[in-house]
Amino acid sequence: MNKRTLIISSCVTVTVLMSCCTVTPPAGERTTRDAQDAERHLFILSGQSNMTGGLKAGFTKTVENTFGEKNVAVVHHSKSGRGIRFWDKDYTFPDNYRFPGKGVPSERSKQQHGQEYGPLMEKVQEAFKGKPYDTVTFIWMQGESDGKRGLGGVYEKSFLRLLGRMKTDLDRKDIGFVIGRINDSYMSDPHWAAMRDVQVKLAENADHGAWVDTDDLSEPDDGVHFPKEKYPSLGNRFADKAIDLIQQNNKKR
Repeated sequence: MNKRTLIISSCVTVTVLMSCCTVTPPAGERTTRDAQDAERHLFILSGQSNMTGGLKAGFTKTVENTFGEKNVAVVHHSKSGRGIRFWDKDYTFPDNYRFPGKGVPSERSKQQHGQEYGPLMEKVQEAFKGKPYDTVTFIWMQGESDGKRGLGGVYEKSFLRLLGRMKTDLDRKDIGFVIGRINDSYMSDPHWAAMRDVQVKLAENADHGAWVDTDDLSEPDDGVHFPKEKYPSLGNRFADKAIDLIQQNNKKR
């Protein structure tokens, strides 16, 4: 065997050995990333009037600074004055419930249950097109309408139903959530205080849940809302909690 033949033979041998040693992960298996900022994260922001564009702007800036703009998608859908029943199609009012000053819920009001969920999920499904995500986190700023109407007694079950439906529709059991506790503007009302307690309970009883304190951002003249300039800060707080949830979950893998 001459020298040229020996070199060619050696190269072929090395190529074959490298091919044999290459391992292809099974289809669908989660690959290990070398850096956290290589992961992709979807954030779903929803709620009533306090889930404003200003909040979204503050939130988006913070998560993009942490994970990188190309690795983040933020979906936003809010509707002013809406109780949680507008996101929960299977919502049920408490027994013998009467709207303050309006009487028993009408059939029309019951037909409104879940009507905001569809528009929200249309935006979420659009974000999912051709873009797999490593994490999905639900950001929820809502509860003022329910607190003022004395509906805190059914809020916990309603929120868990909403979250469960989202997990089913997205085929993701690992969705975390951050809930904003409504501010302290009506603490003299026991229904309002009870709603705040329910929101904290939801977060603290969940494996992948957290809550945001909003009390120091409110002003007496703004009632259930916040000064316009405070919404970006509120968004930052939501983002910080969401980032903490993701990082804690990464440590458990």
